[in-house]
Amino acid sequence: MAIDPALSALARAAGESGIFCDFDGCLAPIVSDPDDARPVDGAEAVLDQLASRFRIVAIVSGRSVADLAGRISARGVRLVGLHGMEQLRDGEVHVHAKAEAARAAIERAGASMEPILRDVPGAQLERKGLALAVHFRRAADPDAAEAIAGPLVRDAAAAEGLDVVPGRRILEVRPKAGGDKGDAVLRMIEEESLRGALVAGDDVGDLPAFDAIAGLEIAVRVAVSSPESPEELSTRADVVVGSPEAFLTLLERLARDAATA
Repeated sequence: MAIDPALSALARAAGESGIFCDFDGCLAPIVSDPDDARPVDGAEAVLDQLASRFRIVAIVSGRSVADLAGRISARGVRLVGLHGMEQLRDGEVHVHAKAEAARAAIERAGASMEPILRDVPGAQLERKGLALAVHFRRAADPDAAEAIAGPLVRDAAAAEGLDVVPGRRILEVRPKAGGDKGDAVLRMIEEESLRGALVAGDDVGDLPAFDAIAGLEIAVRVAVSSPESPEELSTRADVVVGSPEAFLTLLERLARDAATA
């Protein structure tokens, strides 16, 4: 389906459709320090508009929901954190039971990684409760830092029966159970009986969410591309934009079309 007709169809079916997007790299530019990430100007306003028209609007991120809640406060937008392991609904954080069972293993893995990573210049360990993130963006040579730290992180994760998922200058350690972004999006599609959806992502972790909307009547996959994005993301997308600002422009158009459909 060509992108103009697909977006128009999605706008007309807003009451039976959803919008699912990542935070970092989609709504917010990637920055050296994850703590400094902020949504682009206008993002919250357009999310408010979309949430008033679409059946569901959700941010599906690798960040915890507590972290997301401190960065974005658009009304009516559902926050899904840790690749679907957490969800904020009606002011309460709901945690996937199987993922919760791995909390102690995550804590042990973090404790074993911490002293090792001190010897890798620029590597930064982030503890996210049910997941760990090892960042390399602040290293003088991110590729070299990841090459050194990668085997150590994988060994520590394997010792606790955990998965390691690579991303943009990052390795994420998380439970094998608890699912991924695709599982989270599919659950919301089924809960809301959607017939259309837009999914937007910028990294390999968003590919399962692309898969999740394959069976819908209206499916729009958006790649927010950069030199660091995996090639597969763009080749599988229905539309490719080059920045969070460009993605915001697409969302603004969708909001206008939905308001007049």
